[in-house]
Amino acid sequence: MKRLRNINLVVYISILSVLSTQAFSQFEAKMQFTLSGIEKDFKVFSDENRYRYEFNEDGQEGIIIVLNESKKVFILMPQQKMAMKTNTTSQMSMGNDPVKLYEYHLGLGGTEKEIGHETMNGYDCIKKELYGESNQLLYTMWYSDKYSFPIKIVSHIDVAGSTNMELKDITSWTPDEASFEIPEGYTIMEM
Repeated sequence: MKRLRNINLVVYISILSVLSTQAFSQFEAKMQFTLSGIEKDFKVFSDENRYRYEFNEDGQEGIIIVLNESKKVFILMPQQKMAMKTNTTSQMSMGNDPVKLYEYHLGLGGTEKEIGHETMNGYDCIKKELYGESNQLLYTMWYSDKYSFPIKIVSHIDVAGSTNMELKDITSWTPDEASFEIPEGYTIMEM
């Protein structure tokens, strides 16, 4: 009987450990995204396996939904009730998503080197550098294990101006399925 209680206790602690890790990975934050020197303010929502960006550019609302497991990306334009469907490696997707751009270069055979731990915006991060051909430094990234997401990415390959992203004001968030679905009545265009 005592052994059964001990096993139950171990199982219970294991479940709590997994649940608490998942709770940390679910967050919302402000994201400053600078693309070729032009600053954009995004709101990011993540539940580890998928994430969503929301932005407003010159009065045009936009939402980007990234579904990591299926490698699909939906770019929604709520005012037009339209969504463009693409994949995570399309130029359109990577132009709006610094995380996928980093992953794309890593997939091209880039070499990722862990530099150490640093605090970025108050969050413990693993600092990484990504090198391409000829050992050229492409990116520096500060990755949070707690949130399973980069806190900051700086590109070193821009010819037109600086490109980087940075998360601030991270808070916990409880996702709902509607956050990662195309609303009813939207026209979906394949890209």
